[in-house]
Amino acid sequence: MKIYLLTIHIGFNFGSSLQTIATSNILKRYAKDVVILNYHPDRVTYRGFFKKMFSSPKELMKSLFAFPNYVLNRHIYYSYLKKYLDLSYIYYSEKELRNVAWDGDVYVTGSDQVWNSKYNGGIDPIYFWNFLPMESNIISLASSFGAERLSEHEFIAVKKLLSKYKKISVREKSAQRILNSMGYQAEHLLDPTLLLTNKEWQSYMKQEIIKEPYLLVYVPYNIVSKETIYSTAKKIAKEKNLKVVTFSWTYIADSFADKTIFYASPSDFLTLMEYAEFVVTNSFHGTAFSINLNKQFWIYDPAGFSTRIESLIEMCGLKNRRLGEVISEEKINEVIDYTSVNEILEKERQKTFSFLSDSFV
Repeated sequence: MKIYLLTIHIGFNFGSSLQTIATSNILKRYAKDVVILNYHPDRVTYRGFFKKMFSSPKELMKSLFAFPNYVLNRHIYYSYLKKYLDLSYIYYSEKELRNVAWDGDVYVTGSDQVWNSKYNGGIDPIYFWNFLPMESNIISLASSFGAERLSEHEFIAVKKLLSKYKKISVREKSAQRILNSMGYQAEHLLDPTLLLTNKEWQSYMKQEIIKEPYLLVYVPYNIVSKETIYSTAKKIAKEKNLKVVTFSWTYIADSFADKTIFYASPSDFLTLMEYAEFVVTNSFHGTAFSINLNKQFWIYDPAGFSTRIESLIEMCGLKNRRLGEVISEEKINEVIDYTSVNEILEKERQKTFSFLSDSFV
């Protein structure tokens, strides 16, 4: 059996890269041949970069500064993907995709925010396999809208695009409710990064990067209050005698942290997560890996797309790890007992494996 996987794998985002690797890894349990459809939407191409660059004088100045970082990060992330994945020829448009004689047995829309119209600059029908014939065997695995609701226009368009799908699963309860209201039966499943165990993730890590005990801060974007997040991080670090470590996608150190890791790869992220004593994050995948690697952690809501975090921590019984203000003295020493959490994860993994087994019959 040959499976084609279509997901958001391109971009300078640890979660996107690692969920693609996890999804491919899981699908290889059912098919020897798993190919990532290497679709590069305009927003992640050099053409898209330069188009935005020349859109205004302000963007021109920002882009001149950002371009060297863009080139280096692009190399880091894409090299990492090519090391672990079977990538197809690069496609940029629907026209190119319609001219291909597709030879897959199953076509999978993978996880991450593939159906997020804000992130994709509108509904991107390619992520719905719109270029395939109606009779194609298409399923979705833990796909995401990243939103509580759709506009009327989006609702109608998505309902039509999903009519080809044989089975549908999503990553959030909110997405399940949206699809059920369309008349589709959608299952709520784990993000693929949680389908691989800590032991399985070891092969994608490096040797320990920082030798002294540390607290890791991972707040990649959508930050409501950086001051609040770092006040909590420093308060915990002082109590536990830890260094505060974070990431930068440029050569500029983060003045809030004791140590900044520059131009980190997904492997660096995994390694730093694995050896961290504590994690403070506003990221879904920061939360997911904290849970999967059994870390003590605290979460702040991002400025947008928080439904996926809500859904995950509710599933795992960890809603109390969410903060709104600077952490209180009472909470600093609250410890997560992972016994019940790991039982929930294993039960949810088996649910996903059953979904996939039924899909490939």
